[in-house]
Amino acid sequence: MEAFDVVIVGAGAAGLMCAMSAGRRGRRVLLLEHGASAGAKILISGGGRCNFTNLEVTPERFLSANPHFCKSALSRYTARDFIALVERHRIRYHEKTLGQLFCDGSAREMLAMLLAECAAAGAGRA
Repeated sequence: MEAFDVVIVGAGAAGLMCAMSAGRRGRRVLLLEHGASAGAKILISGGGRCNFTNLEVTPERFLSANPHFCKSALSRYTARDFIALVERHRIRYHEKTLGQLFCDGSAREMLAMLLAECAAAGAGRA
């Protein structure tokens, strides 16, 4: 029987980011997905062009029982951090209304990037 430090249920955008992050920290990761493949909703988001972030991501735009949580989380990993990841993978994108960022091509590029980052971090899937 294999042992894992982290088991993530759901290989959507959040699950893939969590697996990537845990893998980068040297954790042994198991990523489980009930559906036929990872990132199904990523592929349909933004009409197939993936609205992957917004330039106006601030703690004030989130509701939480603990308002300090958003401040802490958003200060540790910013929209700019994710944009830099997208740019390292040479995924072209454009800004639409209200600072929304979309892939110029297909959302498949975004899914491929997340899967590649998980693989590079040693984060497994099942």
